[in-house]
Formats: sequence, structure tokens, C-alpha cells
Amino acid sequence: MIDQMLSPEDQMMQWITSKWVTGPIYVAAELGIADHLAAGPLGVDVLAKKTETHAPTLYRLLRALAAVGVFTETEKCMFGLTPLAECLLADRMRPLIRMFLSDWHARTWSALGYTVQTGKPGFDHAFGQPAFEWLEANPEARAIMDQGQGLKARGFSQAVMAAYDFSGVDSICDIGGGQGVFLISLLKAYSRMKGIIADLPGAVTVAEKAISDADLGSRCKAIAYDFLKDTPPVCGAYFLVNVLHDWGDDICLQILKNISRTMNADSRLWVVEYPLEPSAGFSVAKLLDLEVLVMGGGRERSVDDYTALCKAVGLTVTSVTPTNAGPALLECTLN
Repeated sequence: MIDQMLSPEDQMMQWITSKWVTGPIYVAAELGIADHLAAGPLGVDVLAKKTETHAPTLYRLLRALAAVGVFTETEKCMFGLTPLAECLLADRMRPLIRMFLSDWHARTWSALGYTVQTGKPGFDHAFGQPAFEWLEANPEARAIMDQGQGLKARGFSQAVMAAYDFSGVDSICDIGGGQGVFLISLLKAYSRMKGIIADLPGAVTVAEKAISDADLGSRCKAIAYDFLKDTPPVCGAYFLVNVLHDWGDDICLQILKNISRTMNADSRLWVVEYPLEPSAGFSVAKLLDLEVLVMGGGRERSVDDYTALCKAVGLTVTSVTPTNAGPALLECTLN
């Protein structure tokens, strides 16, 4: 956040020049600088050889990042990690940095003005096709995005498990579960639970490998599933994690309707999303709302909004459980 002790002009200038920091962070993440420094500080000449870059220019980049606390210059031309720099490690936030600060993501946001004028997704305007189609045709970008989404899913699973006890659930279907990170985390924590990861065919292969790597083949499987056309397999419970916010109301209603057709009186559906708060002030959801809007025409919603969507397809939101990470867990049952 911007330092509130600054004048309004200086605060605004920090926003305007934010790319002076985010741009170098992206380049450092792309080059894997933090991972090269994981074992200890290195000289810029060594780093330049490892990353195949121009040493004097790399020095200027790292010097600028060290000036804002990302990396530290331990002595002349020697750089090491700081807590902020550790966020750039491959197993930390590097996938999210590579996704949100990528050229294609910047191109999408450059069409925000078009979105504001028309209400239509900026991505479609910038690339001439919807995001999911473009990503399928650009596997490298898709792989980075999947890694970023997996990182978010891991954080969500930890937050949800800290807030809710799932010990009474025998089986869960994670709809739109992607690589399976969220559900696999639950299955590791609950040894008697079985699970199904349901997503489009392109995600199934990745999820199957993740299931195998986690040694959960006896309790979990991945299936090809189109949540706009099909009813999901019968399970004791269903999860929609960061799915509904990607879509407008009509598609959300279709997704919820298909799930409700499989549910019975004992079934539960859990929706995990960042709820929009009615009060003024800072809110991650209010900023994320613009991200899903420009990417694909989605929107963040209040608890009342989700309640209305569920009611329209015969579901009732029976409880709302906040988590310590921001998203909330909405529990839904059949009317």
C-alpha cells in the first residue's frame, strides 16, 4: 500500500511509477534470480553467466530492486536474498509474478478502457478471442497460469481447512479443480475421504500426474467434465473454488443448476470466493473484480449476490465461514 504520510501528489506518483518496480521484479522472476541466490549471495558476473544476461545491465536492475528491499547488495556487485526476494523463489510467488506481470496480461489490462466503455472483456478485444481459447493455443502461457492458480489453490486449501472441519465428509467432487492442488491437499489431511477432480480434458492429464505424485490413486481420480453441459458425478459434497467469479450470472446459474440436479438432501456444495463487502474502504475483492472483468467478463459478488444465485436454482446458503486469508466458505444445500 502507498505510504499515507506522503502528499497526495507523491502518493499518486508512486502509483504512476509502479512499473519501475514491477517491471524489474518480473524480469528477475523470469531469470530465476532468487533461485540462483538460494544458497547464498553471488556476484553479478556469476549471475550474468548463469542467466545469460549483460552483467552491467543486470547490475543496474538488481541495484534498483535492492533500493526498494527486493534483494540486498551485501558488498559492491554482490547480491543476496531478502524476505521480499524470497517471494520470487520458484516454490513461492514466482508463478504468480510471471502470470500477473507478463506481457500478455499487460496487453489485456491495456484494454481496460474498452471494457469500461462497453462492459465487454478487454482480453477479447486485445486478442480477438476469449482468454480460455487463447490460453489453449498458447501452452507456455497456460502452464505459467496453471502454476499460479495452483499456488493460489494451495493457499486457499490451507485457509479453508483451518476454518472448517471436513471430517464428516466421505467424498468430494472439486468442479473446475484444475491441477487438483486444492482437493489433493484436503485428501492428504483427511485419510478416509475420496475425491474426484472434474475439469476440461486439458486439465485432466496434469491432475492425473498430481494424483499419482501424491500417491492418492486409490482415493482420487480426475475426469473430463464440462460444467456448462453436464451434471457432475454423485458425491457427498461439491466444491467450486474461485470458479463462479470468472463468469456472468447466466453461466453461474447454469453451473449451479447442473450441480443441484445431482445433489440430494444430504449433499452439500461449498463455494469459495472473495466476498464483496458492503462497506467502503480497501478490499481485495473490489480490485479482483476488475481483474475477472477485463479477463473474461466475470465479477466478484457479495454474500447476498451468491445467496440470490443459489436460490434461483433451488439451493440455500446455510452458512458463511470467513477464513484468515480473505476468501469465505459458503455452504449450500438443497431447499
